[in-house]
Formats: sequence, C-alpha cells, structure tokens
Amino acid sequence: MMMMMMTMKALLALVPLLFCCALSAAFPRPPRSPPLHSSDTWNNLVTMAKDAQALDRDHETRLIPVIPSEKMKDGNMCCVNAKILDYYLNHILPEVNESYSRIHQVKHELLRVSRDLEPHCTSLLVDLEHYQSFTENLERAGEMYKSKATAYNKAIGESDILFHYLYETCKPLKL
Repeated sequence: MMMMMMTMKALLALVPLLFCCALSAAFPRPPRSPPLHSSDTWNNLVTMAKDAQALDRDHETRLIPVIPSEKMKDGNMCCVNAKILDYYLNHILPEVNESYSRIHQVKHELLRVSRDLEPHCTSLLVDLEHYQSFTENLERAGEMYKSKATAYNKAIGESDILFHYLYETCKPLKL
C-alpha cells in the first residue's frame, strides 16, 4: 500500500511537467540565441552603432518602428524581428564600408542569431506590418537623403535597437 502511494505521488508530481511540455510543443517559441546573452556581442554592437550615430545628422527620423510593450510579448514578433535581421544581413551590411568599429565581429554574431532562429521562423509571418514599415522607412530615408549610403548608415546606427528587440521578443518558453 505504501509503495502504491509513493508511486501515485511521483506520478502526480510529473503531471505539471508533462502539461508544460505539451504546451511548449503546441506553442513553440524560438530559443534565445547565445549571442543575445553575450556581453561581448552587446558591447561590439553598441560600439558599431555609436560609430554610425556619430555620422548621422538626422536625429529625428527613425527607421525601425517602435514595438508597443503589449506586442513585445507576441510570439510572432521574434520572427518579424528575425526577418528584419535577415534584411540587415542580406541588404545593408554587405553594402556598408568596413569603417565601422567591430563590424566583422558583429556580422559574425548576427549571422549566428539568424541561423539559430531560422528553423523556428519558417512559417508565414502573421504580422508583417513592422517589417514593411522598416523597409519603407529605409527606402524613404534613401530618397530623402538622396543617398542609400546615408540611409544604410542610419540603419547601422539603429542596429542596437534591433538587437534589443530580438533579445526581448525571442525569449525561450519557461517551463
């Protein structure tokens, strides 16, 4: 009888864990990529962004739209921000000169974040508004400045904002 009660208690103790596992399987969230936890990555990125900000004369225009705090908790926002990251990696970073401090280290770490998120962000995005706003803002900035290079510099100056958004929205599911 005592053995049966101990077995029953052990099974009951497993029920919450199994429930959490079932929930995480039903609603998967991408894991947080290691560079998002790295103080070296953060420091390199901030240094690079400050280099670009020092060259920026327009401090009123913002390319990356603000994400309201209630949307930061939306599981889809991680993948939307990952899509913006891919845009940086494929369209902005290859076009900028290498004069930004620590750009090589930052590129390497951003590629790692993108690679880590890729298997979790393959479905169609539900909320493309944030991504579309960014790409439209970048295009308008290029027209306004009459220079894609100046618009790309502004984007580099905002890379710390993007990284912060990735950190906030790409949290692993807590069990």
